Amino acid sequence: MNLFDFFKKKVFNIEPGLDRITEALQELSNPHKNFKSVLVAGTNGKGSTCAYLESLFRHHGLKVGLFTSPHLIQENERWQINRQNIPKDKLDLYIKDLLPIIQKHSLTYFEASTLLAFKYFSDEKVDVAVVEVGLGGRWDSTNVLDPCVSVITNVSFDHMHLLGDTLDKIAFEKIGITRPDKPAVIGRNQKEIIDWLEKRQVKEFYVQTVDFKPILKENFLWDFEFKDFYLKDIKLSMIGKRQIENASTALASFLVFCEKNSITPVKENIKQALKNTFWQGRMQILSENPLIIADGGHNEEGLLKSFQELKELFKDKKIITVYSFMKDKETEKMFKIIKENSYKTVATKINVSRGMEKEDFYHIGEKNFIENPMEAVEFAKKYSDENSLIFITGSLYLVGEVLDGWNSSDR
Repeated sequence: MNLFDFFKKKVFNIEPGLDRITEALQELSNPHKNFKSVLVAGTNGKGSTCAYLESLFRHHGLKVGLFTSPHLIQENERWQINRQNIPKDKLDLYIKDLLPIIQKHSLTYFEASTLLAFKYFSDEKVDVAVVEVGLGGRWDSTNVLDPCVSVITNVSFDHMHLLGDTLDKIAFEKIGITRPDKPAVIGRNQKEIIDWLEKRQVKEFYVQTVDFKPILKENFLWDFEFKDFYLKDIKLSMIGKRQIENASTALASFLVFCEKNSITPVKENIKQALKNTFWQGRMQILSENPLIIADGGHNEEGLLKSFQELKELFKDKKIITVYSFMKDKETEKMFKIIKENSYKTVATKINVSRGMEKEDFYHIGEKNFIENPMEAVEFAKKYSDENSLIFITGSLYLVGEVLDGWNSSDR
């Protein structure tokens, strides 16, 4: 049984406000108050930052809940404890038990997912939950938490029809997860974020490159410094400089949490935690020959960073891009970025209601369209050789469909 199925075409329905989720949680005796939490918002890098944080906590012996979205292949990916998906039979029981409350309070799909996460984490007595904000922050259902640390990775343009058409407006929504009396960690030094932190009178906040910083070295090693803490020769398994920014943000957040909760960080555990972190669909190498990489970049900044990193990591490779978009994105701008950075492009369709159709791609100037994502990848292979790479991007939903097809096929 999937929670997804009960909502069908209303999966993407968004109704701002915390009243519904608050009342539903009250019926369950407020399970979200039974564990400590770290709440992570931002435009890009939230999922990876959550993954690093979870690993840091787990490598220090804590029982860790992880709530993220969207799922890539199986719905039960959204709810994890110690990086194990909730068992499907247990998920069935939770859905059956919670459905009357979900229906009574007319919860959206994401609100229902949040309700389930908090009940599950409470029942399993996690020590800490790492929780990814779904959209924005101020009115997101996860914001009923009273987090020990609030994390904002960055702000850039995405979901402007809901969050506003300027970085200042978007930052205002993201800053809504901070608390004046609780620490905040900021993954990028952006004026819009800092201004709103000060207006919100957040007393304690730490900003990357100002209060903590990663120091890049050769061979993808980096050092980290924050207050009197210094760690040398950190190595990540996930590729790209963005991951150093995300890991640095997570590490600063972890150290702040430790300080507030009398936990002693262990340097070797930290190194292992960061090195062992993996997050599906983020610059993930699917094949070496031909070279195929999947990344869930789904806005202008995400795409620009992805192409920049590909060109740094794989110099002189021709990029063949297989992509798809959601209709509510800045599709023409995103298509321009893909076109300017690709030797050849092919669009495909994702099986969600917000996904672009063949006519939508023709409208923005894409003439190569193959409806089935796996067939689109096979089409791209025809143009690939040892001097090229196939890049799958534009939507996490597309990456999820490709990963599902990849895992189930004989390769």
